Amino acid sequence: MLCVTGTSGVGKTFAARAVLAGHPAHRACMLTLPSRPTPADLRTAFHDALHLPGPLPEDPGVCDAAVLHALAARPRTVVVDEAHQLSSASFECLRYLYDSLPGGLCIVLIVGEDGETVLRETRMLKTRTATWCEIRPLDEDLVALAARRLHPLWQQASCAQLRRLDGHFARGRLRRWALLTHHARRIRSATPACRGWIEQLAARVDDGGIG
Repeated sequence: MLCVTGTSGVGKTFAARAVLAGHPAHRACMLTLPSRPTPADLRTAFHDALHLPGPLPEDPGVCDAAVLHALAARPRTVVVDEAHQLSSASFECLRYLYDSLPGGLCIVLIVGEDGETVLRETRMLKTRTATWCEIRPLDEDLVALAARRLHPLWQQASCAQLRRLDGHFARGRLRRWALLTHHARRIRSATPACRGWIEQLAARVDDGGIG
């Protein structure tokens, strides 16, 4: 098991998806869960993510057997976002799947900094977690590289302009850079011939015009 932590918006889920996309042989099973998921919600999420045939079995034991069979058929990495919302019973369901596969199963639990305490106090994780990985905001010297890889629009911006946008708004957080990119594209589409769109965007940031 791997626990991924970090402040809101730094790109924890993006990082997990990016790493898994680079290893297609180890197929990702991304669970889509409601708030405060129950074991029944977990079984539904596994049934959907694994594309199991037919409707969800009403018998939990039958459902668990089908999930185990699918997980054992090929290497899998199970990803649970907002894992601090899992109940004790839901954690126990994950433990059962983890312990029941002799060939191994990788489970990635993603939480914000407010949820890290929940995971660290979850008993079943103490002996099963191989690593705690903290995703931190981008260092200043990486901002320009990351922004330009995020969207080609930023190729037109200087390093100084990108550092200004980061210092005044994004502060190294990927989610905020995505929002900046959204607003930059809107400005460019509204005035495609304008060469001062970066200054317009910076002015909005300075005025607090981007939420």
